[in-house]
Amino acid sequence: MSNGGPQPASVPNERRGGLWFGTSLTQFLIAELRDFPGRRVAALRLFIVSLIIALVSQTLHVPPLGAIALLICLSYDAYANAGQSLAFGMRQLGYISVTTLISVVTLMFAGNDAWLLLPLSFIILAVALFHARLIAWPTGIALWYSVAVLYGPSTPEQGIYNALWNIPIIGVLAIGSWTVVHLTIKPQDPLKQLKASIAAQLAAVETILSTRLADSGVTLQTQAMPKHTIPDSLGKILVLLANTELLHPSTHQQHDTYLALLLEIDGLRQIAIWLDQTLTPAFRRQPMDQEKLNVYLALQSACAMLRQGVEESRDVSGQIGTLLTDAVLHSYAPQTNPSILTAMWRALQRITGLLHDLHQPDTDVPTLAGETDDDETEGRWFPAWFGYAFWATHADSLQFGIKFSLGAIVCALIVESLGWPAINTAIPTCLVAAQTSLGADYRLSLLRLSGAVVGGLCAYFYVLVFQSQLDTVAGFALATAPFWALAAWISSGSERIAYLGRQLGFSFAMFVLHDFGPVSDLYLPRDRVAGIFLGIIVMGVLDYALWPRRSIVLARHHSIAALHTIAKLTARLPDLGVLLTHTLPLRLSADKDLAAAQDLVVHAILEPDAKLSHKIYERTTLSALIEAAGKLSGLLQIRRRYRLLSGQQFSHFPDELQQYSRAFDKALASELENAALMLQGGQQETWTEVADIHELLKQSYTKHHRIDSLPADLALEWELRFRLDQQIMELVEKIQITARDSVDL
Repeated sequence: MSNGGPQPASVPNERRGGLWFGTSLTQFLIAELRDFPGRRVAALRLFIVSLIIALVSQTLHVPPLGAIALLICLSYDAYANAGQSLAFGMRQLGYISVTTLISVVTLMFAGNDAWLLLPLSFIILAVALFHARLIAWPTGIALWYSVAVLYGPSTPEQGIYNALWNIPIIGVLAIGSWTVVHLTIKPQDPLKQLKASIAAQLAAVETILSTRLADSGVTLQTQAMPKHTIPDSLGKILVLLANTELLHPSTHQQHDTYLALLLEIDGLRQIAIWLDQTLTPAFRRQPMDQEKLNVYLALQSACAMLRQGVEESRDVSGQIGTLLTDAVLHSYAPQTNPSILTAMWRALQRITGLLHDLHQPDTDVPTLAGETDDDETEGRWFPAWFGYAFWATHADSLQFGIKFSLGAIVCALIVESLGWPAINTAIPTCLVAAQTSLGADYRLSLLRLSGAVVGGLCAYFYVLVFQSQLDTVAGFALATAPFWALAAWISSGSERIAYLGRQLGFSFAMFVLHDFGPVSDLYLPRDRVAGIFLGIIVMGVLDYALWPRRSIVLARHHSIAALHTIAKLTARLPDLGVLLTHTLPLRLSADKDLAAAQDLVVHAILEPDAKLSHKIYERTTLSALIEAAGKLSGLLQIRRRYRLLSGQQFSHFPDELQQYSRAFDKALASELENAALMLQGGQQETWTEVADIHELLKQSYTKHHRIDSLPADLALEWELRFRLDQQIMELVEKIQITARDSVDL
């Protein structure tokens, strides 16, 4: 095998610190434990919930489910806004009720027959895990079921007792206190967060326009440039919208308007950032005539007004309508000459109209028709999951459920055969380790084991130093508070370290909340770590023996899916009416696949044979492909918006120009499909000379619009437009080369 060339500079860093994401342990801890205001609030919430559970467990002498309740509350998003907290709490309460019912019925029906209980539990766990994977939701049902049924399969009466306590302890104490605390301590209104997000994107565009004006000597008061958002930021904003609709039902009636608004603002921000990055110093030094300067001033003022209107919840459409008059635009760019500034102008007008509609609650907003597969569903009377196609599509999720439920059953058999119930933590370990890939399984298993060891040491320290000196509930709260605070602080960090904090808190709680009063069972931390180690070993063997899900393979599959989706963005849309229904699903799908692929590449570092040179090169090339695909997706969206908003009249173009334009789009899509085919291990189809087609298209544009005779400013607009195509072609070529290199090993 050949690695295909010299290794990139990033490879040594990967070799040095794969476990700590390319850094040393000290750098990792400094970055992950750093202090910032938002984290203080999040950690305070988790600390209060932990203290509530600990005090209730000690004062009311509830069954030993307090530790599980604490683990659950530490596992939820400490940064959740009010709407997200309410939705999460309601959904989890419903799941816990379903789990309780299933657990009790199972124990009543098969509790006395081990030969029936274990196969039935295997099926229930597999279905629960399949469902969790299908909806991308935590594996709560499987975990709660395993605690109630598999922790003591030889004592079904005790299992029923524990299952019936699930609702008051886990449901009310954990989920209820978590929800109440989040709705009480600095609750964050998702509507305010949504407005702040919209205002931040408008501020970004405003700052870019102000910078461009500064190139011509016009100095305006501007805000600091906000950081460019991550690829899935639009998806996160849409989640904010969903949370807003839950907390403010009136916004649900304007759902389509909000969707169109968010897509328009995101598109405007993309164009502005691209323009700022593309303009070279030589371009910036060129003086602007007064007409172009007037357009920039109007755009910058409109952005500032819109931002202020959003922040203050005011309708500023009247002011902006007076400001963005077509006479100002057409004095610079006639209707026959498409331009980037025209696209931004039209986008701001559309944003203004949508914001105006939001301030008119009585206005009937037409529902946007989505793209549906009516032909596929028409005449089908049975659910989709009755058909073979459904299971073939979700075969990976089915294998996921079978494999990890089998691990839990195997661990239950080992625990019972050894007669060592204290190591039953092996059972939930198999379910907790149920992650997207082998590398993710290993990373979470390491965090789980590390957290259990640190939590056990904290428990021993508590017994040796504090327990003998404090014999009241107040003393118990005071003595354990530092440990709850430590667990809460680590749990409120990023996902790279948060699970360690959850396991630290769980291990400590398993020790101090195991029974009422002082702790005397000093073997508990040891047995808990032994159980976790057993679960990791069992799942490690099963991961290799049964449908191993290698991270790099899954990353490649997600990359292939993203390329197929991005290829669809090359198509020219007929009109603005289908921009939302066609572009938004493609944008979200591509972003989701690319983000998943990048995460999987990071997880691949922990897998066996990850340090082999060709594996390192494969990860490096795939990372480069994912990065290029993300940039290409953004550029294709910019080009799509340019075509619709810049004033182009495609139907009025000469037939030759239309033919070249369609051929260019088809060639780009074909090249991306070829790249996906190569990434899949197939043979590349016929090579299309994209550059030659684009050169013909460019000549046709030049001839039709007489670009050679245009004033300098308008000629610059066309130079920018052709530069956009050139960047797209360069990225497509890079993706093809990288795809070929990643499999040519």
